[in-house]
Amino acid sequence: MTNETLMRERYGKSSSSSRRNIAILAVALLTIFFGWATWVTFLAPSKATPKVQGYEVVSEQLTKVRFAVDKPNGTTAVCAAEVMNSSFAVVGYRQVTIGPDASASEVFEASVNTTQLGVTGLVEKCWVK
Repeated sequence: MTNETLMRERYGKSSSSSRRNIAILAVALLTIFFGWATWVTFLAPSKATPKVQGYEVVSEQLTKVRFAVDKPNGTTAVCAAEVMNSSFAVVGYRQVTIGPDASASEVFEASVNTTQLGVTGLVEKCWVK
């Protein structure tokens, strides 16, 4: 009995098809990953990013929130302004639509009606419509 025969009997015959299958699977996974990475980098939906400039608590029923929006030119964005009380509960909410003609340096003001005295005003998020 040769050494090769002994090894085959003890460990079984290794097939090159399993290595080929692993290589095909690896190539397929890499292709999927690069496709996803390309989509996320170049083809993902546009974003609008708010930048809060300040807020003013006018009364127990009204707070004004000032903010700017960084968005792609020619797109309409909607921003959600919130007012919170001292225990971080939302006591006022308003959506503000920013038109396609708005510039990045333009500051907007949202007058938010509140149910209690607010202690802070912020813009939770903005999205492109």
